[in-house]
Amino acid sequence: MKWQKVKILTTLAFFVVFFLPPAGAQGQTDLFKAGKVRLVEQFRTGDAGLPDEAVFRNPLHVAVDSGGNAYVSDWSVHHIKVFGPDGTFKRLIGRPGQGPGDLNGPSIIAIAGDRLVVWESMNQRFSIMTLDGKFLTTAPRLHGVRGELYSLGALPDGRFVAFIDKGLPENAEGPLPSEQHFAVLLLSRDLAVVKTLFEQPLRLRNWFRHPETQAVGPAPFPYHPNIAVDVSPAGILAVGCSRTYQIGLYDPDKGRTAEIHRPYIPVKIEERDRKAHFDSFTLRVMVGRQMQTVKGAPPYIIKATEFPENFPPYRGVCYDGQGNLWVQIYTADRATNVFDIFSSRGEFVKRIAVEGGPIEAVFSSSGSNCFHGDGLWKIEKDADEFAFLVKYRLTPGT
Repeated sequence: MKWQKVKILTTLAFFVVFFLPPAGAQGQTDLFKAGKVRLVEQFRTGDAGLPDEAVFRNPLHVAVDSGGNAYVSDWSVHHIKVFGPDGTFKRLIGRPGQGPGDLNGPSIIAIAGDRLVVWESMNQRFSIMTLDGKFLTTAPRLHGVRGELYSLGALPDGRFVAFIDKGLPENAEGPLPSEQHFAVLLLSRDLAVVKTLFEQPLRLRNWFRHPETQAVGPAPFPYHPNIAVDVSPAGILAVGCSRTYQIGLYDPDKGRTAEIHRPYIPVKIEERDRKAHFDSFTLRVMVGRQMQTVKGAPPYIIKATEFPENFPPYRGVCYDGQGNLWVQIYTADRATNVFDIFSSRGEFVKRIAVEGGPIEAVFSSSGSNCFHGDGLWKIEKDADEFAFLVKYRLTPGT
């Protein structure tokens, strides 16, 4: 009898040790249980708290290191601003120029361990630095002429995943292609291409010539199916083409490991949606000798633009700091704050609405937003276009 009692207790101990939910799992479930997540502002840093040389001009991307420090690329002043976990300004990284350690149009940034990678859109190169700003090396662009880098995500082992529009070969001639060729690339620690993880052509624009200058430019197609990409803190890659509600989960070395499928009801595009797109359209043009932003779509853009019959099933995907996948969906009321939440394994958790802070029409965690831990860092602008770095804590809504 004594042996049986010991055996029972040992068995119970086994279940306690091995079958309790992992640490943090209950908190994640509680966050989404009510179907609402509230963003609770912890602080807001603006120009009033910055030295003159560090005021915000054109901040584009934010990334966070393992210590909770935030790095913000500012395209117009050619440097990276660094802030502590409490929003206190710490230092600047970089200086204007084209030489080693110089930056020219810094935009997309990524942090891998103790290294900061900066994509310079004007120098068309990557600069790799230490987190305190010491220059290490540069790497060339990954795309051809008229191509674009859309995102750069760091893997836990120091490698990277890049999402690009491949563009055109250097010496391309003849008519411009009707499709863009998107690719997701696995990169080494020094940003050399290891392999292509995903590739997909899509027709997302019409080429046009400016009626006065004859310059060639793209007229983007609004609300068309697109490619959505993000990397989880554990290094799992989510890639989806929003022609259908289907998203693949990838191990960078082993390939696709799981796939998300969800039913959806298509939302029809109406005249109000077309008007909203053209009203919000902005165009960068040369006026005299200065580059200016013109709001509203000119007639030649309107003529070149095409709309689909229905919205795609989702707007984009992003991982939070706990590894949950957020899929931003289109809704009949055109709300931008509605997400389907999936576990790191691709299991559906809950459809939620986000409250307490602005959510962009296409919300991404590799741009002006950055999830980290249980928080969300955002670059926001007020009605007068003044920029702020804001940190929110994610809490269950009511």
